[in-house]
Amino acid sequence: MRDDELAGQVALVTGAGGEIGSETVRALTHAGACVAGVVRKREPPVPASARDRILLLHADVRSEPDVRRAVRAALEQFGKIDILVNNAGSRGPTLPVTRLSLDAWREVLETNLTGSFLFARECLKGMMRRRYGRIINVASVVARWAYPLRAPYAASKAALLSLTWTLAQESGKANILVNAICPGPVAGEAVESVLAARANRLGISARVMRQRFLQPSALGRMVTAQDVSRTVLFLCSEAASSITGQVIDVSAGYGLYPGI
Repeated sequence: MRDDELAGQVALVTGAGGEIGSETVRALTHAGACVAGVVRKREPPVPASARDRILLLHADVRSEPDVRRAVRAALEQFGKIDILVNNAGSRGPTLPVTRLSLDAWREVLETNLTGSFLFARECLKGMMRRRYGRIINVASVVARWAYPLRAPYAASKAALLSLTWTLAQESGKANILVNAICPGPVAGEAVESVLAARANRLGISARVMRQRFLQPSALGRMVTAQDVSRTVLFLCSEAASSITGQVIDVSAGYGLYPGI
């Protein structure tokens, strides 16, 4: 992608303080876009060269009033929203369903699924009037599998794929593309915390847990946040102008072989 291919476009990225979110904000601004980054706690680094094109907004994606305020603030600052990247996510607990609280279930579903719905609903209003838009939902490869000890996470990501397909069909006539990205394990602090919790729950060492985690990868490694952000850029580019309702794995070939 050219450095200026997204010049004049405005993106809103949720979960902008996390590993994938902060890298996506950087990549979009590098491609020329103005970006509204929605954060809850941690803020992404803002390059001095792009400070006039980045707006940081504090919001809880589970809150309908917060979502409306964030979208309104982005529109007041930049005038429109061309691109929505629903990236905010909750990993949730590592527990069997029999020990899972309703509050924990709701927290994950409301963050990963309801938050994406709320932002899509609010952004689609302007996109449909202008007959242009790109929505990218960050799901996970576990959306298609059984994922023991992580039921709310897996269920929320599976539902996000269904939401993606439905939004693509509903908004296609208005020239709005809606796609999902399913990352495999993404190297960084987030996956390390998941590995540690899973190792503890299974009573094995972190080293053995890491080996098990990498075994299903055809490339024998995790992916990076930059791998995901590059796919976001592709889906925002003219090269992807006829791609909608699709689920793209960015996973280093994770889960291709069942090991039997």
